[in-house]
Amino acid sequence: MADPCVVFLMDRHNLNSVAALSAAIETCADLTTLPVRFVWWDRSVQREMLRLARETAGPLWLMLSFMSPARARIHALVQALRSQPEIGNRLLVIAGGPHPTGAPLKVLQDGADIVVQGEGEWAFQQLLVRLQSGQSVDDIPGVCWLAEGQVRHVPQAHPIDLEQYLPFSLKYERFAPLEITRGCLFACHFCQTPFLHGGKVRHRSVQYLREFVSRAITHGYDFLRFVTPNAFGYGSPDGKTIDLAKVEELLVALGQLIPRERIYFGTFPSEVRPESVTKEALDLLRRHAANDSLLFGAQTGSPRLLAALHRGHTVEDVYRATRLTLDAGLQPIIDFIFGLPGEAAEDIRATMRVITDLTAMGGIIHSHTFMPLPGTPFADAKPGKISRQYHPVLDRLSSQGKHFGQWRKQQAMSQRLND
Repeated sequence: MADPCVVFLMDRHNLNSVAALSAAIETCADLTTLPVRFVWWDRSVQREMLRLARETAGPLWLMLSFMSPARARIHALVQALRSQPEIGNRLLVIAGGPHPTGAPLKVLQDGADIVVQGEGEWAFQQLLVRLQSGQSVDDIPGVCWLAEGQVRHVPQAHPIDLEQYLPFSLKYERFAPLEITRGCLFACHFCQTPFLHGGKVRHRSVQYLREFVSRAITHGYDFLRFVTPNAFGYGSPDGKTIDLAKVEELLVALGQLIPRERIYFGTFPSEVRPESVTKEALDLLRRHAANDSLLFGAQTGSPRLLAALHRGHTVEDVYRATRLTLDAGLQPIIDFIFGLPGEAAEDIRATMRVITDLTAMGGIIHSHTFMPLPGTPFADAKPGKISRQYHPVLDRLSSQGKHFGQWRKQQAMSQRLND
C-alpha cells in the first residue's frame, strides 16, 4: 500500500496552529519519513487538492484547524472533496482547533472523520503514528469519532509540557509568533482560550526559548512577536502575580539574538491585561522592545458586566492603563466587545461614556461584536448586536483615526452562524 500524505489546509487564521502541529510531526521519530504538504485556502484549493491526489498514490490525511466563522466553508469543502472520484475514497479528514474542540459532534456530522480536542500536539502525534501502522485510535485521549450518531471519545490528557514540543516547525519552515505562555486562570466567559488550553498557566523557560530562537535564526527567523494570554504575565507562577524580573530576563536574552527594533511585545497577536500595566512594565518595554503601541482589553465599560464576564479587572484599571501607556509615549489600543450577553441599555451607555473618555485621552478603540463560541459558558447565548443609534458614533471615531474593527462583519457573521 502506498504511503499516506499529510495535507495541512492553511489560511491566515490558522497559521500558528499549522506551525505547531507540523513541528509535532518534525519532532516525532516515528513520523520522520511521512510526506507532508501545505495547501493554501483560496479559489484554487480544490484544484490543488486534485493535483496533489494525482501526484500521490496513498491516502490523503487532510488536517483542518479552524475557528467558528470557518465552519460553513469547511463543511462545503469537505463535501466537495468527497464528491471527487480521485480524492473521495482516499480522504481522511482530521479536525482540531477552537471550533472542533467546542463542537465535536457538529464537526463530525459536517464530514470530519476524527476530531482532536484541546491541545493537539501529543494526541496528534499519537494519532498519526497509530494510523500509519494501522492500529486502532479509539483509546487516544482527546480523540473523538462518530459511532451510531453519537460522539465517542477518551477524555483529554493532562496539559502538555510545552518544552517537549517546538513552538513552530524548523524543518518545514512554518514560522509563527513565539508562544511563551499557554493557559489562563481568568476564564472570561466569552473566551475559548482557558477552555481550549486549560486553567493551568505554563511558560516556556528563558533558556529553552533562547536555545530555540538561536536554532530558528539559522533557518531565517529574524522577527519576534509573541503568543501569550498576558505578555506582562510571563513567568508568573500563578498567572496573576506579575514577575517583571522574569519578563526582563526573557527580553534581554532574546535581545542578544535579535535586534531590539525587531522585537514586539504586548501587541498583536497577543496583548496585556489592563491591571498588569504599570510604569515599571512600560519602562521595561521601552528599553527592550520596538513597540509604538500596547494592546489591552477593556471589553465593556460596565462594572456590572465586567463582573458577570469574570474579567477580573475594573473600569478604573482600564483608565489607569491608558494614562500610563500614553505617559510612556506609546499608543494604547483598547479592545471592546459590543452586544455581550446580558448587556442592558445602561451597560452600553456606560461603555460609550468610557470610549468617549479614552479616545479624548488619546486611546484608539478596537471594537468587536460578541459571537457565541462553542465550549464557553456563553456558547448558547444569542449573537451580539450594536444598536443603530451608536453606529454614527463609531463611524465618526473611525473617520478621526480613533477607532477600528470589524464589528459590522462580525455581527453579520455571528447571525449567520446561529441561524
